[in-house]
Amino acid sequence: MKAAARLSAYVCLLSLFLLITGFSSPQEAPRKAVWLWHTSLVASEPDEILAFSKKQGVNLLYLQIDITKKPSYYQAFIRDARRDGIEVHALSGSPAWGLRANQQKVLAFVSWVHQYNQSVLEEEKISGVHVDIEPYLLPEWKSDQADVMSQWRENVKAYLDLAHEDPQLETGCDIPFWLDKYELPDPPDMTLSQWMIAQHDHVAIMSYRDRVDGPNSIASLVVQELGYADALGKKIMLGVETKESSEGNFVSFYEEGAAYLNQEITKLPILMAEHASYGGIAVHSYEYWKTLGE
Repeated sequence: MKAAARLSAYVCLLSLFLLITGFSSPQEAPRKAVWLWHTSLVASEPDEILAFSKKQGVNLLYLQIDITKKPSYYQAFIRDARRDGIEVHALSGSPAWGLRANQQKVLAFVSWVHQYNQSVLEEEKISGVHVDIEPYLLPEWKSDQADVMSQWRENVKAYLDLAHEDPQLETGCDIPFWLDKYELPDPPDMTLSQWMIAQHDHVAIMSYRDRVDGPNSIASLVVQELGYADALGKKIMLGVETKESSEGNFVSFYEEGAAYLNQEITKLPILMAEHASYGGIAVHSYEYWKTLGE
């Protein structure tokens, strides 16, 4: 009887959790994404990538695309990934893509995705484009920040206009957690991070900390972004780092290892339960995650 009572209590608690978080079906569950920056690995270790991703519960892969490659380079890998329940979003970017002079480079990337999808079978298609542009790393950011922000936004609008020619293509980008400190002149009363969230279907916040709750944690860094996305009906992916960082031991899970990483990220669905915008986690990156010590 005691066991039956405990089981009944567990079922009730689980049902309450699902009701609160909205996880009423697998389709509504948060995603688990990973960045993969070395395109050559698609050819050299495709089976290892997919086996590792399945083991870790990954269902979204940001795959860096080399547009000099032919579609045949990617077709089998993407088909196998989709067979395993893993969506593939084309990933690319550069700090220089934030400047007007390089707008054609980001447009060439999105054009490649369109052309690829038009040339392959349905089960081999790319599901989204994911752009990583970090112009705050450029010297121009220090000399004329307002102008760089303006150019960056122009380029974002340009690649999104092109991406939206395929309504099935999901759009996403990476931004740092501190981008909300930059106010825009137009529209007024909007931060740069809020604007980025508004433009894309989902945004991956580089919320790189080695704990999910408490002071100086992942949850503490993204309060404003989650609030923006809640209001806008957008999704936020929370980024975690596994690469060794020169910024301090508090940034990455490199020092703590895989077991601690898994322990921490399993707390996020409950911590984020009040935010409809919480879309899951994104791990940076496959190349470092796969070698993360226990």
